[in-house]
Amino acid sequence: MHALKISARIDSNHRLEIQLPDDAPEGDAEVIVLIPSVQSTQAAGLRSYFEKLDSQPALKQNSKAKVDAYLAKERASWD
Repeated sequence: MHALKISARIDSNHRLEIQLPDDAPEGDAEVIVLIPSVQSTQAAGLRSYFEKLDSQPALKQNSKAKVDAYLAKERASWD
């Protein structure tokens, strides 16, 4: 058995059309459709966001004391 992974879109009529590569043999095939759940796409988005934050070294260099000092200075400027 040969597996192909092809991205596709389901239209508003709940139909799916795919074009197989030229080397796909003619004959019977088994089709499996995987649809991502809303939760998994949201979790992936959050995971990606936090990974991006973690990859920024400048954000890691701020200690609690530096953040507290910055916030105190900012609050003092509001008066």
